[in-house]
Amino acid sequence: MNQLKVIANDMLLVYENQSGEKLVNARELHNQLLVTTPFHKWIERRIENYGFIEGEDFWTFLSESNGGRPSKQFLFSLDTGKEIAMVENNEQGRSIRKYFIQVEKQHRQQSQPKTIEDIIILQAQSVKELKQEVTRQKEELTSVKHRIDNFDSLDTVGDLQQRLNKMVQKYAAQNGISFPNAWRDFRKSFNTAYRTNLKMLVQNYALKHSLKSLSAPQYLSLVNRLEDGIRVADKMLNQSERSVI
Repeated sequence: MNQLKVIANDMLLVYENQSGEKLVNARELHNQLLVTTPFHKWIERRIENYGFIEGEDFWTFLSESNGGRPSKQFLFSLDTGKEIAMVENNEQGRSIRKYFIQVEKQHRQQSQPKTIEDIIILQAQSVKELKQEVTRQKEELTSVKHRIDNFDSLDTVGDLQQRLNKMVQKYAAQNGISFPNAWRDFRKSFNTAYRTNLKMLVQNYALKHSLKSLSAPQYLSLVNRLEDGIRVADKMLNQSERSVI
């Protein structure tokens, strides 16, 4: 993480690594957002609640020691930084998110090809990305049979809410875990897939409508998102089956 260069420093430092990824220091973002929660608690909750993945959404490293114990540092991708700024749900968070979007816009404008050589390089990159996309689609096609097998072996009698429950039950059985732990895995997968916090959504809905209890399937049914839940459970079953194979 030493090869970082600053590409913006108006409201908050934005860095770029050797791969061209835009990054923001989590501690600096925490300070700029004026969060009162201690950093270590804040970062743990954000990563856990929103299903951020190390190596994709954030990176960690130890700071250089000045005689004391090195501290653990976190770098967020710019997309992760935008999401965290947005969920703070205050004016400062909204301002920082707009700032990140502006930084991206300016950088794209600066990166536009200006010479024939630039255009040739850009076209070569596009061909490479196209090949990668073709490979990805082939991999998805090979997994279609697994998904079909999952649905064929599943008792689909009943409504979508019942089907979702049965799919999570099957996932628990396949992985040898308890039903509550299977639902915990489902929430994490749902949060990652749709960039949200299912547990918080359920709690907020129950509070808003004065409901004493509300399960995740009930909430998804009420907001017409059961099909989204089915897609997530299907992917979990598919991945679970591949790991067994």
